[in-house]
Amino acid sequence: MVDSNIKTKSKEINTNTRKRRLVVKYIIHFVLLLFIAIITLVEINRISIFQKVFGSLIKALEGAGVIVYSISLCIILLYHLIMLIYVFFSYLEDKDWYTKLDKIDKKIDLISFTFKTLSYLLFIMIFISTPCRVVGDSMNPTFETGQNIMCGNYFFSSPNKDDVIIFDARNENHQIDDVFYIKRVVAKPGSKIHFDFDTYDIYVDDVKIETLSINEIRKINNSIDLADEENDYVVPKNKYLVFGDNRERSQDSRSFGYIDNNQIFGKVFLRFFPFDKFKFF
Repeated sequence: MVDSNIKTKSKEINTNTRKRRLVVKYIIHFVLLLFIAIITLVEINRISIFQKVFGSLIKALEGAGVIVYSISLCIILLYHLIMLIYVFFSYLEDKDWYTKLDKIDKKIDLISFTFKTLSYLLFIMIFISTPCRVVGDSMNPTFETGQNIMCGNYFFSSPNKDDVIIFDARNENHQIDDVFYIKRVVAKPGSKIHFDFDTYDIYVDDVKIETLSINEIRKINNSIDLADEENDYVVPKNKYLVFGDNRERSQDSRSFGYIDNNQIFGKVFLRFFPFDKFKFF
């Protein structure tokens, strides 16, 4: 009799533990998926950008990825919400919810896992770390046309000097075709700029960067509403000066001036193809 009571209590404890684990699993995934959904809505323009910077790495895959991501996220988020609502009302009515949900969870475990995996992986690909393809030779020899790179988003930080970034090349100062550029940051907000109008050299934080023409200096100054002859100032907030590594073949800040922070898609941190050129940056 004693042994029977012990076994019954042990079974109840195990059942309660499994109940807690199931509820905790639903809550964790629901909160995580809700966070992902909010980020998606806040950064919705990044989805369209993702389809453009992906380059020619199989165009159909981009559209399919966005569709699969949207459907997967909606289905799995709704599934976890319904399960949590069912558990909540079962508790209020003192019903046995665990037996039914445990069976459902086991039956659709593979489906649920597939949708969650697709949601998480595609979220990472679109919003955290996006594959891109280099087109053009403006960043030679650092990056050559046809190379595939990974671009990380700036969710919690801003670009630093010497970072290689990808940005939307269109703004009110220069109407360019629907393209994204890859360039190097040579000056960030707060950097000290000095133009030597005798030699036309530009200095960033007292280091000579490049020799420019008077028209290029005017382009740079005019992009932040400075006088043509202004030769000493601090880079304004949210503004970046960007040059291509291949100066002779690069359309950059010398052509269109400073870019704004909201134009920046992310930082290049990896070249993954061709494999013999694999490198972290």
